[in-house]
Amino acid sequence: MPRYLRLSAFFMILATTVASSETVYIEGKAAKFRSGPGTNYKVLWEAPVFTPLEFLAKFKDWYAVRDKDGDVGWVHNQVIAKGKAAVVTDKKADVRKGPGKDKPMAFAVEKGYLFRVVDEKKEWAKVKDAEGDEGWILKESLWMSR
Repeated sequence: MPRYLRLSAFFMILATTVASSETVYIEGKAAKFRSGPGTNYKVLWEAPVFTPLEFLAKFKDWYAVRDKDGDVGWVHNQVIAKGKAAVVTDKKADVRKGPGKDKPMAFAVEKGYLFRVVDEKKEWAKVKDAEGDEGWILKESLWMSR
């Protein structure tokens, strides 16, 4: 993202009323991230369902968020869900049938795979993908909503 857009987003965030800290992710099939809080602002990028986000601020029906790459954008609340999602950051990760390396493997995923987080136990996250497949994955293999 160009520097001027980052600065613009930064100053807009400072001007908003900051809500209490929330963890959020994309719930809609795809979300358009904009340079400001409204449909008249430029679309910067799009993201699919279960994209985890870092909540920064809220202005009316718009959320200012940061993705795992550090890019900041505004997204409408219609495609936001409260809770946690995660993206796999390791080249490959095993999803297990229980929270432990000794548990049988359910399936394997690659970097960039998206999940909704449904539970957490210590260093493990129970995750569910868009097709409904679920299991447990080490948190160190993920970047999760903040």
